[in-house]
Amino acid sequence: MKMHFPPALILGFASLVASVPLAAQAAPRGLRVVGASVLGSGCPYGTADVHAVDSNTAFEIRLSDYVVKTGPGTMASDWRKNCKLTLNLEYDSGFQFSTINADMRGYAFLPAGAEGQCLNTFSFTGAQGEVNYGINFRGAREGAFSLSANSDVVSWSPCGGSTAILNMNTQCSISPTKDRALIAVDRISSKLTVRVALQWRQC
Repeated sequence: MKMHFPPALILGFASLVASVPLAAQAAPRGLRVVGASVLGSGCPYGTADVHAVDSNTAFEIRLSDYVVKTGPGTMASDWRKNCKLTLNLEYDSGFQFSTINADMRGYAFLPAGAEGQCLNTFSFTGAQGEVNYGINFRGAREGAFSLSANSDVVSWSPCGGSTAILNMNTQCSISPTKDRALIAVDRISSKLTVRVALQWRQC
């Protein structure tokens, strides 16, 4: 499995609240990826390419073997797939990171009467809660699909530290399983942004 990461990430700032002067905020020196792993039935070893894009503020997984299928000759392991990306991050203390603009693209073929679902989950280890969003497919349908999180969907890293583990998991399934149907995921991406912990925000 190929992984391409720069030694440091160059980050842009999100907009600050107008009442907090920019000069009062210190800038982080950088965000560094110290480890990454991809695991799951939808991304077996050698089938996922993880790399940084968009000036190193976003991550993308390109998948060559994430195929959910049903019908004659298939098994239970074909009816549901998942892929989990774990990123270990280091950064200056006093800042938080969030996920935004998460996106998944693929292709779906479902006959009449078949249903499919893809669900994405984002969370930071040690932080409370997680973000979930998904898409439901109903047959008959055939064609490309895109699943994107809206701008209100964010997951924040914990306060008070200088490391974070970002977990990104996607799972897709089809039912019933007697007819031929298919969901193929070819790309999962998520943008990271750094935001200054504002003075009024309690951590």
